[in-house]
Amino acid sequence: DIAQGTWVCGDPGLQFDTTINDWHTTPNSGRINASNPCSEYMHLDDSACNLASINLLKFLSEDGEFDVERYLHAVDLLITAQDILVDNASYPTEKIGINARAYRQLGLGFANLGALLMTLGLAYVSDEGRGVAGLMMSLLCGEAYVMSAKLAEKLQPFAGYGKNRKEMLRVIRKHTQAADNLRSQVVLDSLTDEARRVWHEALELGEMHGY
Repeated sequence: DIAQGTWVCGDPGLQFDTTINDWHTTPNSGRINASNPCSEYMHLDDSACNLASINLLKFLSEDGEFDVERYLHAVDLLITAQDILVDNASYPTEKIGINARAYRQLGLGFANLGALLMTLGLAYVSDEGRGVAGLMMSLLCGEAYVMSAKLAEKLQPFAGYGKNRKEMLRVIRKHTQAADNLRSQVVLDSLTDEARRVWHEALELGEMHGY
């Protein structure tokens, strides 16, 4: 009944507490207790996240080819811009401001997934459609961590990274293993290996520089 109600209305998101905290990158700083109503953001209490999204359809050519190079470049640009904004933003309370600057939470997602799937001739509710959605998010999230590690190399890791290094790298390894297990898709098949490459780069850079 809870799952059905969530599906019918969309909000608030249904959350699986144990799974969420198993993928938590900074558990030594506090557990994840809740999210915002739409569930795009879940992290430490009294914190804030800079959110942005990428229009997937902008990267699909008329012949059905997805421009992964431009897509990853867009991720790099947005992550850099979002990180710059962390220190230039205002926050509703002093505590939220302190945590936002110490943990530098960035949220990057995508829009127009439905339009992308329709253009590719895939049903929204299908294994193929879910596979493409997972592939798009794997590429995006992995590249975001690649850029995060590159920023850490130049600027040093976020303030809360030191006491969470082991736990955060454990989660990145979980992502990397998930990318290794991605199933090849009939469409966009060539991007599966790219997603694996991106996550292995994210892990390798993170082990050297942090995030």
